[in-house]
Order: sequence, then structure tokens, then C-alpha cells
Amino acid sequence: MLSHPSERFSHEALLKAATDAVTAAVNTKFPLDELLGPELSRLISISASVVKRHGILLEKAFVEALKASGRFEVLHNPTIPITASADGLVSSNTAECLARLSLRYDQPAVRSVNQDLVVIDVAAGWAGAYAVKRGGGDMGPRLRKPLERDVASVRLLLRSYLRDQSYSTIDTTTSACIDWFGAAGLPPHLTVQGPDVDAHFGVPVIATVELMTRHLRQELHRTMPGLLAPLFDRFDALQSSSMSPSRKDINPDEMMDGGREPNAKSPIDGIYPVGPGAFRMSTPSQTHPAASTVPRAVGQR
Repeated sequence: MLSHPSERFSHEALLKAATDAVTAAVNTKFPLDELLGPELSRLISISASVVKRHGILLEKAFVEALKASGRFEVLHNPTIPITASADGLVSSNTAECLARLSLRYDQPAVRSVNQDLVVIDVAAGWAGAYAVKRGGGDMGPRLRKPLERDVASVRLLLRSYLRDQSYSTIDTTTSACIDWFGAAGLPPHLTVQGPDVDAHFGVPVIATVELMTRHLRQELHRTMPGLLAPLFDRFDALQSSSMSPSRKDINPDEMMDGGREPNAKSPIDGIYPVGPGAFRMSTPSQTHPAASTVPRAVGQR
């Protein structure tokens, strides 16, 4: 396995990107979840935002580590056209059959795939296209199936695509999803698991990704005192309060009429959903005209 040449490799830009990711999340104004309340809502939103940004930083860490090895050229986020024949073959053939195929661009593209990484070893005549996924949980079929289709289609066309990009010596190609935490749920023939990354590429990558992840976690944890203090203050106030909400404190009329209708529209508009409440309040005498105008026959059933 190759080692990182020290003159080529610097983590400063990567660690700064991780720091900036946390700063950006903290400075983002998120929608308030009224069930959680402002303090807990902000804490959860910022944490979730950093988790999403970690996925983007994974790509950056892979690019840095692979380039620093001195072995690879790395294309970050290239757009690879997909032809109708590639789509058709992927949908109608097994993985074993597809493994023996490599297509040329003999027809116009019907769609395109924005690929996270294309890693090229010119000396070995090899290249691989990779989608980098954090893999913290099962993607579910709605997201997984299109990704499987993309990875398989790119595998068929990668050799031809790279030859169009002047990589004429590339004869062996592959494609995969790098499932960093291992829970994305993709099939094994389209997946490189996180612990297998170093062996797959033959250069150290995991150490760089773990360094970035530790730094990101530390930067997030630095924000916790400021995020937790208002939450603890709220909890202390609740515990010390002698007044607790009860049903008698709630005015039903206020719940019906009370001011929480900033987006209510007039029935005249016609395009908005209108419930019976609007008519009942605007024309109370017309709600049940029969009840107010027809005399009831006494003694009859």
C-alpha cells in the first residue's frame, strides 16, 4: 500500500471545511417546530444539519486522500451521460450478464448522472466511478433503486466516457457505492463498505476520513454548551413553576376564533380549501334555515 507523500498532503483545507460546516449550521435560521419548542428545535435542527454536511465532507476527504497518494487522478462530480441502451440493459439483465459488457456512446443520452468521484489509475489502465454515501441508515427502496440503476449504468459506459475525456489507455473499469457506515442497504456487487476502502484502492483513505470526522464532532460539541443552556433554563423554569396547565385555563371560544388564522382566506377566493366554520361564522342565520323557519308540529311524530 502506498503511503502519503508528506509534501503532497495537508489536512488544513479539509479540517477548515469541517469547521466551516458547523459554523454554517449554527448560523442557519431553521423553521421552528412548535411541538419541540424553540430551544430543543434549534438543537435538533443544527445537529441534523451537521450530519447532512458530514456526507459532503466525506466526498472531500476521499478526494484529498486519493489525490495525495500520488497514484490517482480524481474527477470530482463529473456528469456522465446515460444512453437508452444502457438503461435498457440494466433493467433487463442480471449482474452477472452486465459484468461482461461495456458500451459505446452509439446513441444520444437520455439522462445523465452526476458522479461523486471518478478515480483513474493511468499507469494500471484502471478507473472506477463511485457514489459516496454516509450509510447511517437504510435508504429504503425509493432512494436505493434509482441509485442502483445509476451505478450499474455508469459501469457499462465508464470506459467509453473516459476515452472521450482523452483517457485512451483505460481498459478496466468498475463502479460502486461507497457505504461508509455500512447501513445503506445496497447489494454487495455494487458496494464497497467503509472498512474495506483502503484495501479496495490500495492506498490509505480511512485515516483521513476519520480525522475529518473527529474534528467535525469536536467542533459540533463545542457548540453544545451554548445550545443546551437555554434548554436547561427552560426545564428549570418548568420544574420551579407552581402553575400547571389545566383544561379550565383554556377558553374554547378562543380556540375556535382566536387569532391563529393569519393564512385564512375568504370563501370568495374560490381556490382555497374552505371548511364549514367560515360559513357558520359569516352567516349564522343561514346555517340551518329549516330549523328557524319551519314550525314544528306539536303532538305529531
